[in-house]
Parts: sequence; C-alpha cells; structure tokens
Amino acid sequence: MKHTYNLKNNTTLIIRNPHIKDLDKSYEFFMSFPESKRRFFRSDVINKEHIKERIEDSEKHRIIRRIALINDKIVGDASLEIDTDTWKSGTAYLRLVIPEGHRGKGIQYIMASDLVEIATEKHLDKIVAKFMRPQNDLMDIYKSLGFTIEGMLHDYVKDLKGKEQDLVIMVVSLKNLRKAYNFVGDWLDNEHSIIGPGEM
Repeated sequence: MKHTYNLKNNTTLIIRNPHIKDLDKSYEFFMSFPESKRRFFRSDVINKEHIKERIEDSEKHRIIRRIALINDKIVGDASLEIDTDTWKSGTAYLRLVIPEGHRGKGIQYIMASDLVEIATEKHLDKIVAKFMRPQNDLMDIYKSLGFTIEGMLHDYVKDLKGKEQDLVIMVVSLKNLRKAYNFVGDWLDNEHSIIGPGEM
C-alpha cells in the first residue's frame, strides 16, 4: 500500500513498501548516519547484501517494512515484526529510524500512523521496541509516540564494535499508539493531504 501526504511546508511525503530497486537508496540512507550512530543499529545496514536480504524478506512478507521518501530520497525506515509465538500472540516489534535532519517534521508520526493501520489489520494488541541505551534519540521518538520503558537489561547486547550495551525495552498498547495516529492531524495540512491506494 502506498500513501501520499503533504506536510505543512508543502513537501510531499510518500510511505510505501521497499522494493529491490530501492537498494541503492537504502544504502545511501543508512550511510547518511555517522558511524557513531550506526554502531548501535541491530545489524550491518551498510552491507548491500544485507540490505538486499531485508528488502527480499519484505517482498516475501516475512516482515513488514515501510520507507518514507521525499523527492525520491529515503528519509525514514520502519519495520513491524509480528511475534509468532502463540503465548505472545497480538505482539509485534517495531523499529523506526529517522535521520536527525528530518526530525521535527512529523515524519515519525506519519510512519507511526501507517503502522497503526497495519497493526489494526493484523489485530495486534501491543507493540514492543528494543534498542541500545546510547540511542537516546530513539528513546525520545518512542516516548513521543506513547511508549513507556518496560525494562532495561544491563550489558545484554553487543554493538557492531563488540562492546556490551544495555538493552532498553519500551512498550505501547495499540490503543495508546492510536493517539500518535490522531496526532498526525497536527502535522498535516488536511485540506490538501491525500491518502490513496498504491501497489503492494
């Protein structure tokens, strides 16, 4: 599904699934992050083969991935990984990446609203976000979306340089995440915004 929005500054934002033709765009997007930020990412996102695998997993519906684009350039990357364990049914793991230069424009709220729509269709109840403690910028984004800290595991994971880091776990109910969906109205010019069908 492809959604098109007009931001308040009249910039057009497109949210859609990634395709294999987006490989170079994705590489450029992740390369725009300094190494000091990338080291805390879950995987090596500047490895083109890995990026290709991410896109292929999305195309095969193994995981829900969405990208945000302005002028055909990726400005946001999000994923929703649904937990398949029966005792955790109704739970999904959210990952959201927005470059610092594109924050404060409402992109994270628009991507959240997009994922709320998908989560609702999947009958999910709870969304979980996990990230390394030094990623304070992510913590701020998730807090603004209604997430609360559920726990913190000391020295639980290693960053891409092999250094142990604390793992932060934040959780939000779908009901509370819908508040972020409603908040999108404050960021959009509703008279000119368009949400239309697109290709899967």
